[in-house]
Amino acid sequence: MSFDAVLFDPVTGTSPRVKAQVFGSSLEILRPGADALRVDASRATLSAGGWDKGALQITWTTTEGAWALSITDPRAADELKRLPAFAASLQEAQQAQRGARRSGRLGVTIVALVTLLPLLAVIAVLVFRDPIIDFVLKRIPLSVDAEVGRMFEGSVTQSAETLKDTEATRAVQRMVDRLSADSPHPGFEFRVRVQKSADVNAFAAPGGLIVVYTGLLKEAGSPEEVAGVLAHEMAHATNRHSMRQLIYAGGVLRLAGLLIGQPDAAAMFQNFGQLSELKFSRTQEEDADLTGFDTLVRARISPQGMARFFDRLQNQGPNPPSFLSTHPASADRAAAIRRKTDGLKDFVAEPLGIDWPAVQASLR
Repeated sequence: MSFDAVLFDPVTGTSPRVKAQVFGSSLEILRPGADALRVDASRATLSAGGWDKGALQITWTTTEGAWALSITDPRAADELKRLPAFAASLQEAQQAQRGARRSGRLGVTIVALVTLLPLLAVIAVLVFRDPIIDFVLKRIPLSVDAEVGRMFEGSVTQSAETLKDTEATRAVQRMVDRLSADSPHPGFEFRVRVQKSADVNAFAAPGGLIVVYTGLLKEAGSPEEVAGVLAHEMAHATNRHSMRQLIYAGGVLRLAGLLIGQPDAAAMFQNFGQLSELKFSRTQEEDADLTGFDTLVRARISPQGMARFFDRLQNQGPNPPSFLSTHPASADRAAAIRRKTDGLKDFVAEPLGIDWPAVQASLR
């Protein structure tokens, strides 16, 4: 049975394709346009050849020079076994080929893994994002929250849009003081800043800074409605939702310094965007609702204010104010607050004692 091969001819310096077969104790090579060439197997050497040892190579020397036959045809091994002179070397060559194939597969696997490693790392971060953030957040002390809050407070206080000491700032501070009077979170020192803006919005920085826009105060129908918003935002801070979102926005790997005690940890958050633009998940919003509800009840402030404020914003048509775009409220959430309020026993709300029309008049 013949097999295909490539012959290197030292006489012509060419490498034509040829047919080869065993002829007695010799190897007969059929060359196109030339006489058949017979090679005494005992005077030739067989080995694994090629860069990947994927070929069988037979070499021999004559007076014309060094000849070589390169074979990749899988039929060749069975034919060459018929030559006793090649038996041992053929077995060694086949073992070398098997080893090379194993090494080649391992090499390809390693190259593929190295090439895909960045993609795999990104996928791993996306898949395990929440556990990674939980791991990081648990190891960041509350003192870092306070440091981040102070950093943002400095930029807010320096803004020309921040009201200094007005009827509105005093009213909002009174609400926050009452809400935080019996707080189970002593690590948070809540401070209020009111900024001039038409946006109906409020947000809480890590550590206890609360920023309220005048647009929200003008929109609210009572101090209880504003207190409901404040309780909700304070819950984002105490439950560390804001810090969690900053970690996500900044990238988990960039926060490694927090875990090794970097002293200026808060500075890592400077370019992570505005706190007012943080987007919280539905779960975090519901969590803030429940925690805020408990805060209102503990402060003897009617939780109905929170529900009424959500209703007020929800009924403003197809283009809700920014508070709803960053804090997605819904009729279902307002209804849930009312159900919890209806389930309260022996609860008596105490008025905030704030002249709300006077507060709103001061904003004009």
